[in-house]
Amino acid sequence: MNYSRWHMMLITVLSFSLFATSTASAATTTNAKKYKWAKPAVEFMASHGVMQSYEEKADRLNQTVSKAELTQMIHTLFKEFRVEPDKKIEIPGVPEESTYYSIFRDVYGSIPSNPSGMIAAADQINYHNYTFTYLPTKELSRWDLLIAMSTLFPETGNHLDEVNDKKALAHMKSFKDIPIKSFSSSEEYEKWDFAHQLLAAQFGLIQPKKQNPYIGSELDYVKIRALLNFAEAGIMKPDAKGKFYPNQKVTLAETVVILQRIYNFYGGKGYKHQPTKDELIPRELNREYVYRNSAHGSLISDNVALVSTDNISTAYLAISATEPVDLKVIVNGESITYSYEQLSVLDAPIMIAFDGADYAEVYPILRRTGKPIVDQGEIEGNEFFEKLDLFFYFSGKWTDFSVFNTLWEDESYEEFEQ
Repeated sequence: MNYSRWHMMLITVLSFSLFATSTASAATTTNAKKYKWAKPAVEFMASHGVMQSYEEKADRLNQTVSKAELTQMIHTLFKEFRVEPDKKIEIPGVPEESTYYSIFRDVYGSIPSNPSGMIAAADQINYHNYTFTYLPTKELSRWDLLIAMSTLFPETGNHLDEVNDKKALAHMKSFKDIPIKSFSSSEEYEKWDFAHQLLAAQFGLIQPKKQNPYIGSELDYVKIRALLNFAEAGIMKPDAKGKFYPNQKVTLAETVVILQRIYNFYGGKGYKHQPTKDELIPRELNREYVYRNSAHGSLISDNVALVSTDNISTAYLAISATEPVDLKVIVNGESITYSYEQLSVLDAPIMIAFDGADYAEVYPILRRTGKPIVDQGEIEGNEFFEKLDLFFYFSGKWTDFSVFNTLWEDESYEEFEQ
């Protein structure tokens, strides 16, 4: 039988089409078997109008998830994330004319402490100048997903307030594939590219000679709390070997399972945010946590919130510095100023009563200028803080801080290798 050239082309096209259909069908069948563990979550999402059925979505379960896709799923599943339709919120990277703007405005515009809190869920972050950008097409890693979700759902777990340096160091080591970078001083830490980078799956640790190591910055605490909270709640956990795989691209299968776990965490009734103790504290205050049975110390270059943990009623405080610094302390709106002469007697610390408050605001004032040290630092630069060497000693029980360096003789820290 003789076939024309057009007949041969038609046969070729049909053959290729049948082969492609067969290949796609085989891939769907393979995925359906491989990701059977995600089927309940996919069907749950389908029942809530978030996606199609398991059979229809099986071929996509191994694919990556973009920020826009994640945001759309959150927007559909958690209808509590909404802002007033006529409210204009700037979303850097997602202009108002973007097709993604409305869902990004609703979801990230609903973040507690918005708009200043919106930075924590962004895809490019610069905490030095407090700028950030959302990238709708960015393919998300497991770390990206963890940080974004812990920002949107901060109530998971019980570690928001209770992680001190010693506990944090132990927990940092438990995540075997998240590096710990050690520095000999805070100045060296500040030179690190990832010193204030929330999206870097690394921890910073400052380990001065002959002193106990301490966590590099508040952002390192944010990372630790996110990991602990989501692991404790069973939402995102390391494997049996302690590996979290932070830089691995997250798949659609993983994402839908995580979203269902979050939904179930809130009792299957959706999500309604309740402000945490941390969120009620002014963001410009650097948090220092006061514990009932332990003493702590920290170099200070900011205004401070002394946060009561364990429902303690009083904090004991002393300071040292190279020149007089007075402290303005505010509790429940009432203010009292303590002189450097009172504060610098290390074996007779002052007592601050919380009077039912969750925290006390503490504002260091430089005696010679009458200005807050934060303002003086802006005038004189970073060298001012190095020369001032302002050190806070604080505890939830009466403590002789003149023997501060021997307080942990029976609680030694392990050395951390770089």
